[in-house]
Amino acid sequence: MPQPLLSLPTDVLNIIKQTMPAVLFQQLVLQCSAVSIFNTGISNVNIKLSCDDGDKVLRVNQPHSNWCDRALEVECWQAAIVANIAPELIWVSDNKQVYLSEFIDQPGIDWSIFSTMHSHASIEQATKNSISDLDVVRLLSEVFRTLSTLPVPHKSMTVSAQWQQYAQQLDSVNSTQTDPQWHHAWQQLLRLNGLVRHWLSQLEACALLPAFCHRDLTPDNLLLSGRSSHPKLLCIDFEYAVASHPLFDLASVVATHQLSISQVNQLIENVIMQYCQTSNLTDVAAAKAALPAAINCFWLFSAMWALLMAAKEPKISTQYLHYFTKYFTLITC
Repeated sequence: MPQPLLSLPTDVLNIIKQTMPAVLFQQLVLQCSAVSIFNTGISNVNIKLSCDDGDKVLRVNQPHSNWCDRALEVECWQAAIVANIAPELIWVSDNKQVYLSEFIDQPGIDWSIFSTMHSHASIEQATKNSISDLDVVRLLSEVFRTLSTLPVPHKSMTVSAQWQQYAQQLDSVNSTQTDPQWHHAWQQLLRLNGLVRHWLSQLEACALLPAFCHRDLTPDNLLLSGRSSHPKLLCIDFEYAVASHPLFDLASVVATHQLSISQVNQLIENVIMQYCQTSNLTDVAAAKAALPAAINCFWLFSAMWALLMAAKEPKISTQYLHYFTKYFTLITC
């Protein structure tokens, strides 16, 4: 009798054989009827296990993603599960390289259709109307409300500290890089230093307290769940989550979601008022004024990360330099 689970890549199969509880492993062997890779990300590969007792996701973290704090990721994911805003995490390998979680089917509509690559210029320019009859603003507002109730992670990262960390790491590898395209990209970043300091000062002026921050709320990291009459959004990929400036999460949504101008304005109003009600905000006007700076920082950090990965992974540096160019062009100077 075929056992599809045993067709997994040898390295993955060896990890789960050696670290997964025997009872769980045998249960998967017996109940798994099909194995399919449905998503290959930059930092992980997701494998769907079709099972009689409910489909599951086997996530394998890529070796070159070891810069992630996997223990913190699991901690934040578990906190989100308690708040009913994330898929169930069934099992984690001891080395945090493999996760087994609940699979959330996306019938009818996949939230990633709301993905776009516009920066905050989309607030001022006409964009496509929202797709489908979903109340997108309500669903996103509820995500922010729930995230604001989660325990603040023990690890904190201010926006200024993140910029300094990336800059120091890039400066340290600068002398070892031989690719002219890499050095050109680094010079492009250096020329932004004055503007970056201005953006950071705008964010600091908001006087926001650190809060639970997912830091990557792109459409690909949100899943539509629940019955069609009562839909809700679940978050996945908590590998960047820390305590940080809450405007950064709002910025990531405004920057990457395909929303109309009215939807953007309504979402900004809803979310910033939520921050005010939870005592994280002391100046509503300053927060609204600083949002474009937060969006620029979102794309800036994405570009700096891509350039750093191009240095650390020379075999696939062309791919990361392509990401750098894409993200850098979305910064509004």
